[in-house]
Amino acid sequence: MVSRWWILLIGLLSFSIRFHNLTQVLVDGHFYFVDGDCYSRMARAQMVSKAPGTVVHFQQFENWPEGVVSHATAPLDYLIVGLDRVVRMVWPKEGRLAVLGEHSLDIAGALVSPLLGVALCVCVGFWARGLRRSNGDRLLGWWCAPLLLAISPAMVHATVLGRPDHQSLIVFCVGLALIAEQRLLCAPTKIWSVLGGAMWGLSIWVSLFEPLILWGCVCIAGLVLARREWLNPTRLLWGVTLAVCLTIAYMIEGLPFALPNLAFQDTLMRWGASIGELHSLDQLEALGGWLSALCWVAPVALWFCVRSEKDASRRWLLLSAGLLFLTLLLTIWQIRWSPYLALCFVLLTPWILSSIPRQSLVMLVAGLSLWPIAREWDELWFPDAETSEARYLDRSERINARLAALRMRSDEVLPFVAPWWLSPSISYWSGQPAVAGTGHEGIAGILDTARFFLTEDPKEARAILERRKVKLVVAGDPSRAVKNSMDILGKALPRNPLAEQLWGSSVDPAWGLVGEKNITTFRVLDVVPTGVKTESQTPVENAGK
Repeated sequence: MVSRWWILLIGLLSFSIRFHNLTQVLVDGHFYFVDGDCYSRMARAQMVSKAPGTVVHFQQFENWPEGVVSHATAPLDYLIVGLDRVVRMVWPKEGRLAVLGEHSLDIAGALVSPLLGVALCVCVGFWARGLRRSNGDRLLGWWCAPLLLAISPAMVHATVLGRPDHQSLIVFCVGLALIAEQRLLCAPTKIWSVLGGAMWGLSIWVSLFEPLILWGCVCIAGLVLARREWLNPTRLLWGVTLAVCLTIAYMIEGLPFALPNLAFQDTLMRWGASIGELHSLDQLEALGGWLSALCWVAPVALWFCVRSEKDASRRWLLLSAGLLFLTLLLTIWQIRWSPYLALCFVLLTPWILSSIPRQSLVMLVAGLSLWPIAREWDELWFPDAETSEARYLDRSERINARLAALRMRSDEVLPFVAPWWLSPSISYWSGQPAVAGTGHEGIAGILDTARFFLTEDPKEARAILERRKVKLVVAGDPSRAVKNSMDILGKALPRNPLAEQLWGSSVDPAWGLVGEKNITTFRVLDVVPTGVKTESQTPVENAGK
């Protein structure tokens, strides 16, 4: 009974801690998602909500007018839309929260990842509660696994409020799949076979990258460590379930996978360098803040565990340790792998603590090991002045970008140019298609946007606008746009780039852009058709209010 209350408490903790960014996500009754990819996902969910049964392959709202064939898939789209239907039924119709009910799809998008995170924590808790050593003894540190999963900053970021990203669904599916793998090695049943095959199949359906790599490693390690177990009926049922899931995925999606255009290889590398999750891990000290201080003693502890365990438990430890080492290398390569590293570490935590003979000592060691994580949260909740200012500026930028997008709403299709990291959000709020996006499939649009904001030649700018059939230009503070465009193009700072001219009090008629004057936030300018002369701009009063 105590263990069940503990799991319930961990579920509440995991849900509340994933709301730590509430003031950044919910502002004045409007939802602001964590990054640009989230708005692309919500635009897909919007399309599905309007036409149930739709499977979105082609996204016209970015890389206009060519669009992109997206690698995103249907499961998360329909999970958001399904949650939207539930929100509509249960959301209060009266009271202070009633006003948010008008944005039920946004509520569903904001909540989907935290709910997946909580569900994974609860499932891991019940799984860990039943763990046994080879001799039948219960693992005393089982309770630490769901706790660490609930508070690990890497896991929280993957399933945080306002981040409707496929990573949360992948982490959930892979987590359940790995739990099933442990049960199939130690106590195989048909239920675990079906669950394991279904979770691997669904995760690979969602993405052909991280889950496919992890699944391939599990298969190779399983065949090496437990070849006989992989030829029994329960594993056959696992394979059949997996094959059925992948067949359904293929029938619905086809193969939503496209290699990056080699013509943009250099541009993709420079663009990727500006995205945080694609950076390499250059400070190993960060591992303690994600995994707890136990990560520094894990190799030694696992070595003793492998020597003391027998048969199925030993094979599980070897398989998990291999996955842990693999995800560590991948995280050092790209930080985007950090949630999977945290997941693999969490599943090994009960065994890492298993060498401690008494429950009181286990609690003491586990509690002290959480100090690096506590320090990480302290820096997140109580940032220094520089970080606080950066958060304030980021929040102000998103709010003002939304106000600019509202001014762009129209029954007419008005494609626009804006900085690539803001384009999905402006497109989602305005309903207008963007030249740029945040996915590598639309790198051509990102490249054209960078050229546009960095050019000093009106003819080059006009050529881009005409080729892209652009009707509107959204311009804001040029500092980041200029710096990012320079990085993407690999060029030095021009003397007078267009982004800086658009921030001035007026725009030279030679550029063929008219509309709002400088309003200290964002200005929306109309593209004058070729051959029409422009002599002056028409200010839009109170545009920034």
